Amino acid sequence: MNKKALIAAATALALTAPLTFADTVDNAYRLCSVFDGTGLLSKPCDVSGWNQAVDVSMDTSSSEARKICSGVADTMAQKNIRFDRGWKIRIYSPFSNGNTIATCSLPN
Repeated sequence: MNKKALIAAATALALTAPLTFADTVDNAYRLCSVFDGTGLLSKPCDVSGWNQAVDVSMDTSSSEARKICSGVADTMAQKNIRFDRGWKIRIYSPFSNGNTIATCSLPN
């Protein structure tokens, strides 16, 4: 698992995004494309408007997932990429029986 590569990819997304309050769903899909582009996911990223979540599944430990989650959310905040209140990243493992192994709020 290359956490630094994922955070670097999120930073690249943030650097190409306008520094405004862009549409939350657009930002969520852009974040999903970053996750998908890393090659680290066990299935494609999903955006759930109903659950206000960016859902990713990767073969990693819960401690590593928490680091990835907070690192990506912190990068989004630092680069002023904003989401409506309540949006979050939910990280699952292919072995977690549908339970999250990490969840963190996205900046609003």
